[in-house]
Amino acid sequence: MIKYKNFFTLKILLIFIFILIPNFNNAKEILIYADSISYDNDENIIARGNAKIFQDDKLILSDLIIINRIDDKIILPTKFTFKDEGDNYFEGENGYFFKNLEFAEFENPKIRLEDGSRLIGTKLKRNGKIDIISKGVYTPCNSRIKIGNFICPTWQLEGEKILHDNDNLFLYQKHSKMRVLNTPVFYIPYIVTPSPLRKERKSGFLTPSIALNFFDTKTSQSTSFPYYFNIDIDKELLFTPIINYGGGVDASQRFIFDYNQILSGGNLKTDLTFDSNFENKNNNKWLSDASLITNYNKNINKNYRVNVNSAVQTSKNYIQITKPNDELSYTNSLSTNFNLEGFNLRKIDDQLNISLNFYQTNQENEDNKTIPTVFPKIKYFSGYTNQYGNISNSSFEFYNIFREKSTLVHAKKQQKFSHQYNINKEIIKFNSKILLNAEIYNQIFNTENKLISSNNYKTGSYYRLFPILGLSTESPFRLKKYKSNLTIKPSLHAVLAPGISNSNKLSNEESTNNDFNLDNVNVLNRYSGNDKMDNSKRITYGLSAYTTNFNSNLYQSYEFTNNSNFHKEQGNADNLSDILGSIEYYKDNKISYNFRYDANESYLKKQNISLNSFTKYGEINLSYLDENSKTNNIITKDTETINYSFLSKKISKFSKINLSGLYDLKEEINKEYTISYSYFDECFGINIDFNRKSYEEDNLKPQDILTLMFSFKNIGSYKSTNLAVSENDKQDIQWENIDTDNEKFEKN
Repeated sequence: MIKYKNFFTLKILLIFIFILIPNFNNAKEILIYADSISYDNDENIIARGNAKIFQDDKLILSDLIIINRIDDKIILPTKFTFKDEGDNYFEGENGYFFKNLEFAEFENPKIRLEDGSRLIGTKLKRNGKIDIISKGVYTPCNSRIKIGNFICPTWQLEGEKILHDNDNLFLYQKHSKMRVLNTPVFYIPYIVTPSPLRKERKSGFLTPSIALNFFDTKTSQSTSFPYYFNIDIDKELLFTPIINYGGGVDASQRFIFDYNQILSGGNLKTDLTFDSNFENKNNNKWLSDASLITNYNKNINKNYRVNVNSAVQTSKNYIQITKPNDELSYTNSLSTNFNLEGFNLRKIDDQLNISLNFYQTNQENEDNKTIPTVFPKIKYFSGYTNQYGNISNSSFEFYNIFREKSTLVHAKKQQKFSHQYNINKEIIKFNSKILLNAEIYNQIFNTENKLISSNNYKTGSYYRLFPILGLSTESPFRLKKYKSNLTIKPSLHAVLAPGISNSNKLSNEESTNNDFNLDNVNVLNRYSGNDKMDNSKRITYGLSAYTTNFNSNLYQSYEFTNNSNFHKEQGNADNLSDILGSIEYYKDNKISYNFRYDANESYLKKQNISLNSFTKYGEINLSYLDENSKTNNIITKDTETINYSFLSKKISKFSKINLSGLYDLKEEINKEYTISYSYFDECFGINIDFNRKSYEEDNLKPQDILTLMFSFKNIGSYKSTNLAVSENDKQDIQWENIDTDNEKFEKN
């Protein structure tokens, strides 16, 4: 209810007065509300006291509004507030509006945009969807910092003129100067940035980053200037030129192209990186090094899918040097794979895979001529479950492998055709489970130039029939005493295979990972592939115990013969295998311990302790690895390391610290560690990374790298996902007071 100071005014005016302005040419109707409304003549309507003008979603509020019906003009001689249809708020004074409130001019504008960004200036002129601000200042920052006698935002852009295109959503600035903490940092004659109101992806320069690499007396520096191309709704490209200089070497340039595209039923990702040296005096090697990483997948139809995964480089360790955090940096070899996959072709659950595979070594002491090419490799799998619960599957495999040079392990060429048939029968009685399983391998090998001994090469065809039988049983029971939920599960696993030895005339291409661990302790063929066969006659006994938050396992095998290939390769001198064990506790935190114990020589071959803990300060991960291998009391491998990481929660409202590294207990040195500090408030971010590598590996040299990256909201690579603001931290925007006082938002 509106109160009036005198009864006379109340008699003249209604409590709510709605006046239509019909002579606004082609303008929409406007609605006026005020404490009092009068006419000074036939031209002007004067609204005083809490005066408001409504037009659709637009609103003007002031103590005094004059409407000139002849000139189609709304005059605002005092301070006013204007809200447009997009929830952007304007303050100003001594101005006027025309028609549909889309044409205006007023002094001392203060603008709070829909996203919280602010603009102020000395004068604003609106022409439709374009606002031109004279001597303007722009900032997306809500928080302000006191610097001397000034209370200023974290950063701001000042321009002689700022043009805000509300239609195309761009911000144009002439003679622009950036201030950070009220300190000028750079000047640019003309700059175009996306409007803060633009919500879709936008092309433009991202924030540069600086990296310093220093070790001993040599220091080098690299600076990157990334540019993002928003090509289309489903295509994007990130181009990053990097300039390297210093360290006693000629200046060099690195260029990175990251291309992403969404496909119908798939996607494409490509990373091209190459180095060049424009200052090469001989000018005979413009391209120094390069790498190409590609991932492509696409569903052809409901039954077929194609995958391409490629990683190639011109020199060893180049990917590790340029992308030290990529998982490819830690592989011994790079691969290029072309795969055609088929599903449910003849019946449900059958699978077909046709592939072409190229490899490239990533190890300094390995010759690429010994690295294979596989073309083609074909595998077909089909499974079946009958009415009695018997599960059977059949798989066919063919590969053709060739390389330029043979080794004692690998032939120059080898073709293999393999058929594997597997059948399983599970019986559950009296709380016990019995599993019967059998595997039969039919294999034909054609081998060319397999090196048997010095200058002794073999070429020939070989056939192998290899059956394996297995019987497993387990009988879990729960300890009911003291209402315990502890379950004990003893198990027994027996395997019977023919005593056929693996011939050295065959090339071992797929059975290269032969570690004895908890993953393969109970499988029939413990080799990773079927080029080699596990010819053991053994029994494996185990004991498991578990509750809701606890799990433990203990296994050991006994070989009935002493001719088991796999058993001998593990360094076992008698019939007993190593003891495998694990203990794991998980609730709020997770602690695990696993080990491999040599019962014959009574020492730990391998042990690993890991801790994963979530505290109020952040996530802590610790892992201790101790690995030894002894043969005849000679230590051939001795590793003892600690991996550690700390991923902090915010140590303050906007900042956090992360730490990770690898400590070698034998060498008593931090082989590698990284410390990072990040600060991200609602409009500004800084990330500082320090990485130290204290060891040499192949052509990788010790190095200390310090990387700095700054981020500015709405300009460059600002990661809004890192700037989540809680509801309590958000400032409600009141259209009566948009909080842009000059004392809080200085123009200098």
